[in-house]
Amino acid sequence: MFAVRRALRVRHAGAVALALVVSACGPSDGASSPAEAKAPSGAAAPPEVAAPAEAVALGPVHELTVTDLDGGAVSLARFAGRPMIIEIWATWCGPCRRNRQVIHELKGEFPEHLVVIGVSYDGAGGGQDAGARSLVRRFLEKNPGNEHEFMASDGFRQFVNTRATSNSIPKTMYVTGKGQVVDLSEGVQGAKWVRAMAKNLK
Repeated sequence: MFAVRRALRVRHAGAVALALVVSACGPSDGASSPAEAKAPSGAAAPPEVAAPAEAVALGPVHELTVTDLDGGAVSLARFAGRPMIIEIWATWCGPCRRNRQVIHELKGEFPEHLVVIGVSYDGAGGGQDAGARSLVRRFLEKNPGNEHEFMASDGFRQFVNTRATSNSIPKTMYVTGKGQVVDLSEGVQGAKWVRAMAKNLK
């Protein structure tokens, strides 16, 4: 008799334990399955996959390479998607200095996405003239410079020569974000003209 009572108690305890396990794993009254259950409020959301960036069309100016002031080659394709004002100048050129001053004074009015680039015609040899690079560097230590200052390569000069009416400088090239030349002006630019071009370059 004692053995029968003990067996019943064990069987009853097992049923209670089973019921507790079922209630802990999930409700049985039509609630969602574990796969449908919401994540805990403190759990991190799964990372979102970023949409691929839209490709930027490259134009003829983006195919050009210039030289930085350390003698390294720089492709203008690095500015793809941003309109450019490229001022072509030299340290020995008085009108170039006045042109640079006009552009520098207007920079605060330019759209943020527009980039102003100086390309010096000092020296020769595709920007590989260390003396010319040093001359430009010394000039920039005492005079306002652009965000980017480079030396003209042979390829850059040839590109300009095919679009210019003379060999004189300064020249100012207005380029769209797609690398197309909108205008190549010669001589010192008027503030009104530069302001309008900067505003309308896309």
